Amino acid sequence: MDDKQFEKRMELLKKSYNRMEPQLDPEAVFAQIEAENATQKAQETVTTQKPPSRWQKPAIWIASIASVLLLSVLVSSYVINQPESINGKKDVSQKEKQEVGIQEWIENITKKYNSKKEQIRRELKVSIDELNAFEFIKEADYMLDFYTKRSSHVKEEDVQILKFNEESILNKLMTPRRALEAIDEYNNLTFDESLEIYRLYEKTALELEDFYSGLLKPYESLLKKSKDINAYPSDLKIIIEAANNQFMELKENEEGAFYFKATPIYGEFSPPNINKLHPDTFGYFEYLEKGQLLLADDLRYTREETAKSLKIMERTLLADVNADSPTYKVLRQNFENTWLVLMKGTASYPALTKNGEPHKDYMDFLQKVANGNYGEVMKKTASTILNELQQDNRSDTLTQLSAYDIWTIVLQTREETAGFINDSDFTIVSIDEPQIKSVYEQYKKSDNEAFINQLSPLNMVSLYLFAITIGDESLRKAILWPETNINTSSLDKVKSLDIFSQLGEYDGIYPMVAARVSGEYQDMYGRQFLIKLAKNKEGNYRITGIID
Repeated sequence: MDDKQFEKRMELLKKSYNRMEPQLDPEAVFAQIEAENATQKAQETVTTQKPPSRWQKPAIWIASIASVLLLSVLVSSYVINQPESINGKKDVSQKEKQEVGIQEWIENITKKYNSKKEQIRRELKVSIDELNAFEFIKEADYMLDFYTKRSSHVKEEDVQILKFNEESILNKLMTPRRALEAIDEYNNLTFDESLEIYRLYEKTALELEDFYSGLLKPYESLLKKSKDINAYPSDLKIIIEAANNQFMELKENEEGAFYFKATPIYGEFSPPNINKLHPDTFGYFEYLEKGQLLLADDLRYTREETAKSLKIMERTLLADVNADSPTYKVLRQNFENTWLVLMKGTASYPALTKNGEPHKDYMDFLQKVANGNYGEVMKKTASTILNELQQDNRSDTLTQLSAYDIWTIVLQTREETAGFINDSDFTIVSIDEPQIKSVYEQYKKSDNEAFINQLSPLNMVSLYLFAITIGDESLRKAILWPETNINTSSLDKVKSLDIFSQLGEYDGIYPMVAARVSGEYQDMYGRQFLIKLAKNKEGNYRITGIID
């Protein structure tokens, strides 16, 4: 740009500046911005994970900054092209200052990261190559690389963003011991806080279990000869001490192979602060320690040990609302399948003798389950099976019992019905009022009880709901089991089938029908009604309970 061009731009700048509001003081504007920045940052908490937006400012900011930008746009091309200032010294631009500040932050976080990484290497007693081979270290290295490159686009004054990035990087460097040491940072841990600590612990615990167990293979003959750690060579002692330091115990499996197992809750090396965790999360730790409770179709542990573990897991299944999480699904599957095998009997613990009669020790076990010794979920089912076996030496309930029936009982116990109708094991149908009216007309023309006896649970519930809308009390009583527990009063207010959008039927050991309420009526009636059915002595279905 030559001098004439520059003069023209300066003249334009002058005219533009003269058109600005006379009361606009750039210094005052910047002072106001800084004051509001300080106020906003003071209100933000350290734990905020989302970096604060730099664009949510009052309208005056936009006008003020636009005015200042106008000035900088007109003169920037000239100033940038000047190699030296008036006094002959090179100017340091704001961008260059910012780049220097960000570079210093990158160097600082890299030093912190490498220092913590070295501390972990010593804690785990491994070489640098072994350390870098761990997946959790690879993830941490990637996080460091990602955020340091990304931070080159962050302005130096965005302190909260840089702080968030730094915490994200350093928190990736996590060992089992460090995860559980975080317990001391909390008071009265909630379930969610305890669950987050478990997830941090589990991720590295499983990897280190495999790593340290693999190091034992050259020493198996020595381990079989002696259990005295003082008799072991120094390198084996180092391995054992490092694993113990991560709350892992040296164990021997059925085949005589040695391995390390994480036992932070009830183990020999459990940390003293472990009881500060919310006890409803202990089911996850129990599964982490015991693993699958089944070995083929038999039990890995004794029946009593297995039932005690299931009781701990049950508490977690009833407490955790995150039923769609992978961790929950694994625990649920283990719980369902193991209880099913326990109830039906195994080679080691058969339910029936060769003559088809119930084993005495099996009946004793059923009695303990029915008494609630091993939790709440299987009490009623065990009691039903026990009564049937005592009467006829056979049990239809036991024969028909499935793993999904056990999951259904879990849901009933926790009274979590929201979204239940969407389960893939339900048959979902839309409400067809004309069809329901047709069924009702057939009922009126037929032998009432005989007609009801032939209805499926889905049609029976449909007819019952219709009876409510038209006020047919005799039909309602005919469909209900005597002394049925109806744990809702809002259903009596239903005057039309229009409030329902869908019905979902599950045909299991405890048949159920979920009646979903249309969205516009949910504030008045709730999301859905869960209607339970059972067979009477004649083998015909009747409604036994309704909850909302």
